[in-house]
Amino acid sequence: MTAKEEDRGLRAVRRVREVRENDSRFGLTVALSSLRDREAEAERAAARVETAERFAAGSVADFRGHVDRLAGLVALQAQATVRAGDSRTVAAEAQRRWQRDRQQVRVADLLLERRAAARAEERARREQAQLDDIAAQGWLRGRALRAAETGPTGPTGPTGPTSPTSRETAP
Repeated sequence: MTAKEEDRGLRAVRRVREVRENDSRFGLTVALSSLRDREAEAERAAARVETAERFAAGSVADFRGHVDRLAGLVALQAQATVRAGDSRTVAAEAQRRWQRDRQQVRVADLLLERRAAARAEERARREQAQLDDIAAQGWLRGRALRAAETGPTGPTGPTGPTSPTSRETAP
């Protein structure tokens, strides 16, 4: 079974998580853009209140009209501030979700890397075992060739431990 076949399920999970991460990143960019717009709107509303004309002189009706206009500007500023706060909350949640989704993609990547490393380690172990077998076969062949060249010596020959008397006399 190839690595691609072994990891098919995990790769599918990674693709799904990657799509989710891309969606949440897009949501984060939209939320941050909205936050910038709402904060700019709140700053403009605050600037309108700060630069509003001061009441200098006039009738009671003029004063009342001025107070009503100023109250309207303050109400608009308060609404803009609330919307900016709401946008901050949405952006913070979008940031949290994007980080969670990005972490899930990283987890899938880490699992894929660990599986690949385990397969590479197993492959190296098998190669080492094969090399050990080849070396052992070479050593046995060399020993057999040396034995054939020098004559029968060893466990089955006259100097080997095949006879009870040779075991008794051996130092």
